[in-house]
Amino acid sequence: MVESPSPDFYERLKPWLFSQIAQELRSAYRILDLGCGDCKLVRWLAETYGKNTIGVDISGLEFPPEGKRVNCIRADAKSLDFLNEVTIDAVVLIWSLHEMDSPLVVLQEARRVLRLLGEILIVEFPPGSLAQSLWNEDYYSMGELANMLRKAGFWRSEVRLIAHRQLTWAKGFKVSHPEVIR
Repeated sequence: MVESPSPDFYERLKPWLFSQIAQELRSAYRILDLGCGDCKLVRWLAETYGKNTIGVDISGLEFPPEGKRVNCIRADAKSLDFLNEVTIDAVVLIWSLHEMDSPLVVLQEARRVLRLLGEILIVEFPPGSLAQSLWNEDYYSMGELANMLRKAGFWRSEVRLIAHRQLTWAKGFKVSHPEVIR
């Protein structure tokens, strides 16, 4: 019999998850974290791996002071016009897409600001996970995430369960002509 994870499972999982994210995005120099919360991942990627990071969150959380490679911005992920001409190599959303009121618009905006062949990485909770029983929220199925990535114009999307099936790991890449993959 498999023992169910404890309520602090996700907090204890963060160091491992952060290192998995860093490994996945190892070739990215400038990373955008949408729904960054308190900017922990953003700061960790900058401090540990020297990445230039931008965190975006709509909440009223107090962001930590910015560093040379860290910029935390209070804004809505549906409109990233403030990035101007900044080239983004990778976009990450960790435990945040289900909180956004227009997730497809957010994914389309993420695609817009990514460089050609830039990567998007989404880490979410799946339906039926410990998270669902802890916080009583609705989460996207693997099929729904794959469909949203496709509709937003991402190529070679891959969606799988990780961490004892308690997290969904979804990724895709920006190509020049998304209509070719539809």
